[in-house]
Amino acid sequence: MSKRSGETSRLGKVKAALMLLTMVSSLLSGAVSAHSDSGGTSMSGMEASEAGTRISVNGHMLTAQAHMNDDLTDLRVPLRDVIEALGLPLKWDAIHKAVLIGQEQVPSTMLDSAEMRHHAQMGHIGLYIHGQPAKVDADPMMMKNSVYVLAEDFAQAMSLKYTYDAGVHQVKFMTQAAADQFTTEQKQVEDVLNGVGMVPHITADGTKEFTLTAGLHDWAPLQGVLTTAWTFNGQAPGPTIRVTEGDRVRIVFNNNLPEPSTVHLHGLLLPNAMDGVPGLTQPAVQTGKSFNYEFTASHAGTFMYHSHYDDMKQIGSGMYGAFIIDPKQPVNAADNGGTLTDNTKTDHDYTMLLSGFHINTTMEGEEDYYTINGRSYPDTPPIEVRQGEISRVRLINIDTMEVHTMHLHGMDFYVVARNGSPLTNPERMNNVMLGPGETVDLMFRADNPGNWSFHCHILDHTMNGESDMSGGEMGGLVTLVKVKP
Repeated sequence: MSKRSGETSRLGKVKAALMLLTMVSSLLSGAVSAHSDSGGTSMSGMEASEAGTRISVNGHMLTAQAHMNDDLTDLRVPLRDVIEALGLPLKWDAIHKAVLIGQEQVPSTMLDSAEMRHHAQMGHIGLYIHGQPAKVDADPMMMKNSVYVLAEDFAQAMSLKYTYDAGVHQVKFMTQAAADQFTTEQKQVEDVLNGVGMVPHITADGTKEFTLTAGLHDWAPLQGVLTTAWTFNGQAPGPTIRVTEGDRVRIVFNNNLPEPSTVHLHGLLLPNAMDGVPGLTQPAVQTGKSFNYEFTASHAGTFMYHSHYDDMKQIGSGMYGAFIIDPKQPVNAADNGGTLTDNTKTDHDYTMLLSGFHINTTMEGEEDYYTINGRSYPDTPPIEVRQGEISRVRLINIDTMEVHTMHLHGMDFYVVARNGSPLTNPERMNNVMLGPGETVDLMFRADNPGNWSFHCHILDHTMNGESDMSGGEMGGLVTLVKVKP
């Protein structure tokens, strides 16, 4: 074969391939255009723009995505995925072409009404919520064999708070239960920050008795985010236990968890039988059972308590709290304007437990919502002081895996104690590192008015959710120190 005839043959093959591609493209285009939904919007139009918009329900990201039509007027979400994330039952009534949401039954007379039959004949999909027709028309339509609804109208029909963040392409739904939980736990969070301890029962022999009950409970680390926490007394962190050096203490531990657990009093000097290590110092406390921890508060300092069973899950999901032992005879030396020490008299005493929650990540990975006292910024309560006042901050790193480096803007602080022991020579700095299980007591003199950031300087600990969904806003281990003139 000549060179010229070979080139002609190759050219013919290319032309034939191009013709075949053109025919296939035409056929596919015609098929997609012909596949219209019940509202007359073509599939190609719904998927042409904004495909890939993410959906979250109470902070939990769905694998399914929302879709916007090509003229950017209709943003729709897959009904089944959202309803399942809300924990509600859903049923498709093929005979009446209706979606039934909730436990309550829809009366047959309602489904068999002339209006409903007419809508079904026209190809329209009915939407019933808890046995009643939806009061707001979310215009359900079939796409990819799934029912999609208008996001904002559906939220109104379901009494959900709805936001669409165009900057990060995310639809957010929040239930009233999540909003109520956030409000309910506010005082608990503030009490932990301000070092407010549980009120003990004083027994006849003077023992201070505290009750810690472990159980699963809703918790909102951020407005719009709801998780199931493993808690002491229904909060994460658990309530602060505060006693005085030399006090006789009893902790009654009740286990209402679905699995065994114990309580370890971290850093305290205890009798061996009270150390809370299952299989070593005691049997694990089974579901529905109790155990009493009894000891004398040996020495003053900042300590913690936490679960010591299935630690990554139980501690990583909220089972921890502050244990503070105040000195029996505090020195409280007056401020002389110089170095702050463990004995310097303070105007405020704060506690910050550093940890986090796995909302959309596994226990083996990093938390996606790092927290101070169970809250992520911007919902962490601030420290508010007046110029010239001295504050003590008890930092407790109860994170299961992460090191945290806490940095204060605008002022230096003195590290006056580590791991429950005062330092002979306090360290002056503005950034301090804590490994898991460590405590640091720092003091600062509020000598610079303004609103100052106090945050972890491992910067991916200062964002909420997945890094690409943060929108550039701060979150996580951040709070403010507000110094008023």
